[in-house]
Amino acid sequence: MTMAKKAVPNVRKGKKTGSAVAKKLRQGRRESHGRREAGWFYKVLGGRVPDEGTASPEVRSAAAQIEAWLKAMPAFHRGALSLRYTPKEWPPVIVREFRELSSLAVRLECALHPATGKTNRELEQASVERIEKAIEARNAQIEAIEKATAAQDTTCPKPMPVAGLDLVRLDHRAGRHVALAIGALGKVRGDASCVLPQAKPDKNATPVTELPPSSSVQWVASDTEHEDAPSSGEVRTWH
Repeated sequence: MTMAKKAVPNVRKGKKTGSAVAKKLRQGRRESHGRREAGWFYKVLGGRVPDEGTASPEVRSAAAQIEAWLKAMPAFHRGALSLRYTPKEWPPVIVREFRELSSLAVRLECALHPATGKTNRELEQASVERIEKAIEARNAQIEAIEKATAAQDTTCPKPMPVAGLDLVRLDHRAGRHVALAIGALGKVRGDASCVLPQAKPDKNATPVTELPPSSSVQWVASDTEHEDAPSSGEVRTWH
């Protein structure tokens, strides 16, 4: 008489699943630490290590470690984090549209319109004007559709994409650049504990409103959403 084989649990499969979950949790922890560290480094310290005597040893040590991690990253990821976390004022209409991604959105739009002989400020101002026009056109179209709907106008044409700048795509690309940069920082810093000093930052400190004069931010205008890195032909350097 043949005995039925007893089912054996797939232990290897269980271990593999457990390892995947643990890896995901570890990655999330790394990125969480990196996000807090990058925010503190740029928002509070202006993206630079304080000079000796101007900050406590704990603050200088934490800043130096974060700076070392950032320098180990590709320049375009570092630039994305700098633009994301360095405070800068933009017109209210831009901020309402892109929120904390406003600086990245403006720089990405700038990269789509190469120009020679112009300063960063001039390029940014031209970008802001183009974005404001795109927002105005989009809002006008939405208003027209809402009025036609309220009036039950059956002859109202179907919504058509507004010609020109794709605001949704621009917002998506800006967010993706930040996500990739945070992921890169998480890989570089590894499983180290969060290095932020325990003491609360000085509430009276004035955060920077511009990128440091010596900084160089490499940026990309890529039409391929699923590429993690920019192509060499699209990189531009901003000083």
